[in-house]
This record gives sequence, C-alpha cells and structure tokens, in this order.
Amino acid sequence: MLNTVCVLTIKVNNIDKAEDFYTSILDFQVSKRYGETIVSLVHQSIPIILEETDGSITESNTGVILGLQSSNIQEDFKAMKAKGVKLLFDEPKPFPAGLYFAIEDPFGNQVEVLEFSNE
Repeated sequence: MLNTVCVLTIKVNNIDKAEDFYTSILDFQVSKRYGETIVSLVHQSIPIILEETDGSITESNTGVILGLQSSNIQEDFKAMKAKGVKLLFDEPKPFPAGLYFAIEDPFGNQVEVLEFSNE
C-alpha cells in the first residue's frame, strides 16, 4: 500500500542556504549528509531531506509544503517575525483544527506552522 509517508524531500537551489534556514530559523538539527547536495534533518517520525537541484526551482514550481506543529502559535509567529522570516499572513488564521500561519523559506517553499486546539 502506498498510504504511508516515509520521507519528505524539499528541493532547494542552494544547500548551504537551506541548511542554515532549517537549522538556524526552524531549529532542526542535521542528522546526516549524503555528499555535497543532500542533507537529512533530525525528525522523530518522517525523515526530512533537503536536496539541492540544478537551479530549476522557481516560486511557481514548489510542490512541497512542510507542516510544523506548534504548542504556542502566537509565540512562534512573533519569533518568525523577529527573525525576519517572510510571513504570508499578518497574523495566525483559523483552520478547522486550530490556528496556523504560513512562511516561505529562502527558495519560495511554503512552510505551515499549525497549532491543533480544536481536536
């Protein structure tokens, strides 16, 4: 069956810039490097892989959305704003299970931060 996520790959144009964003801004840690163009990030259940491409990533050509769980959406929103991250909303917005906001990484990939409070 093909209904279990086993890895999440995020295509990027610059692996060093990607590693800096995901470790410095989002607090991930590197678990392993595979050569010069692939970095695996520490994650409890689903491996997250950053993979450098040949430069063909554009804002209209990003298909990956990473969802990150928050225990305090307001605090995390303020932290992202203070770090100069590109926020896609002026404030967290409601969704059926709680609140969320979206940011962009340096390559135009959308990342959603979600707080589940209505479960």
